Amino acid sequence: MTLPTIPDHEQELADAFYVKYGPCCAGCDWWHRIDSLVGECHRSAPVSGIERYAMLGVRWTSRPVEAGHVLTTRDHRCGDFLDTFDWSSLPAAYLRRIGKRSNDGR
Repeated sequence: MTLPTIPDHEQELADAFYVKYGPCCAGCDWWHRIDSLVGECHRSAPVSGIERYAMLGVRWTSRPVEAGHVLTTRDHRCGDFLDTFDWSSLPAAYLRRIGKRSNDGR
């Protein structure tokens, strides 16, 4: 039997945000968290560097911008939201800390 792992602090922040505000990138299966505020959307193929950063409002940077998956903030919402995670696999104490009260996916 494998015991569930407790997510790290940044994941806990993203989980709590999702539980509080509903379907958004913070709770989406497609979203790969970089930190508690920004992540990459792996729903579609990689794009050019300029397109990658556009959703964050970045229009210019002196640093080279590499191609990759689109970056979004945790509160972004789109029609491709997906949450298939089994929340019941997490410890009850963790679920209480993030404010999850029911098994409805939130």
